[in-house]
Amino acid sequence: MVEYMPVLIASNVVLFMVVKPSLRIPALLVLPVSWGLMIAGVFSASWEDAKRRGYDMSLPSVREAIEDYIETGKGDVNDIIESGKYRPTFGYHEMKYLLTDLFTHTLLHLDAHNLMNIPIGYNKGNDWFRATLGEPMVYTSGIYKTGSESLIEAQNYKLDYVAHAIELKKGDNVLDIGCGWGRLVKHLTEKYGAKVTGITLSSEQRKYALDLNGDNGGQVVLQDAMKMHERKDLVPKGGYDAITSLEMAEHVGIRRYDEFLRSVHGLLKDDGVFYFQVAGLRREWRFEDLVWGLFMGEHVFPGADASCNMGWVTQHLERAGFEVMRVSNLGNHYSRTLQQWLDEWHLAKNDIVNKYGEQAWRRWEIFLKWSVRVARQGSSTVFMITAVKHGQEARRIKSQDHLVPTF
Repeated sequence: MVEYMPVLIASNVVLFMVVKPSLRIPALLVLPVSWGLMIAGVFSASWEDAKRRGYDMSLPSVREAIEDYIETGKGDVNDIIESGKYRPTFGYHEMKYLLTDLFTHTLLHLDAHNLMNIPIGYNKGNDWFRATLGEPMVYTSGIYKTGSESLIEAQNYKLDYVAHAIELKKGDNVLDIGCGWGRLVKHLTEKYGAKVTGITLSSEQRKYALDLNGDNGGQVVLQDAMKMHERKDLVPKGGYDAITSLEMAEHVGIRRYDEFLRSVHGLLKDDGVFYFQVAGLRREWRFEDLVWGLFMGEHVFPGADASCNMGWVTQHLERAGFEVMRVSNLGNHYSRTLQQWLDEWHLAKNDIVNKYGEQAWRRWEIFLKWSVRVARQGSSTVFMITAVKHGQEARRIKSQDHLVPTF
């Protein structure tokens, strides 16, 4: 529904402009009436689907059971998430969030929204995220070559995968958009000798990243990615040799996705490489996917409405002037990463509860546990995309030779 919101808005504007003046008020009502009908349709369809699938309708919905667990601590989180007893129906919590927050972000998605979302999403406290992410402090999916890797091994393998994807060489100028706590900046700077600039909107992340990188030469800047083109002091002449963006673009928003990708295109050298890692969704979604997604938007990643299916993502890359060289769908690897984050979270329970309270700890536990499930079953996934500028013959040949499949 969110994916098609810009089309609905544009259609309503066109309708308002072409109808007779006497019909403009009814024309203005088309959009809210359409929204109301869609929401009512989702509400009704979710209940019908739950009945058809044989759920016990006398039990609470999965979201109701979750909210009760968070508030009281009663119940078993594994039973709530994994048993399949609790129906994934659209109800009060989903309706409230959709009407009060999601539509606002989707329709407008202003720079001010991004600034407001940072405290909720990333400025909780570096100790909070250390208790989740462990030693790597990397808030993106790892890659498991054998399946038995530790968290730091999986993340280091992923960082090397990124370096390989962009054919990183000593002295290359690299921009890491949404650099988090600076681990990729450190890795590419110290292991590969690259000149790396990481940008983030989170003051807490930047503080940690500066300490992590010390005087190794990597830069970490508090900078809005949507305004990066204004920073003539940061952009090298001719553009960057490579640009990386790992699970940041979801926050850009559907309305500004094309703007973001065009900006990246403009910052990249003509023969440069773009590594684009995004959390995505399956097109043939189920109601659990929707209920989980609304919970995530409300409590974990506010404003991150641009998690879409692979076809949507690659289509917008192509619209922005990129040609996709390689795509890997590694949702199961994300599930393993999340399980290891959950293990870290359980180990840190006493410290987190003492500082932030039991409800805050339980809400994050739900986020991690539920996300393990949805990433495992395909409700959510992660796309690892390597792209180059369209029409750059020499670059595409070089990338395709470099990325040749092996088995």
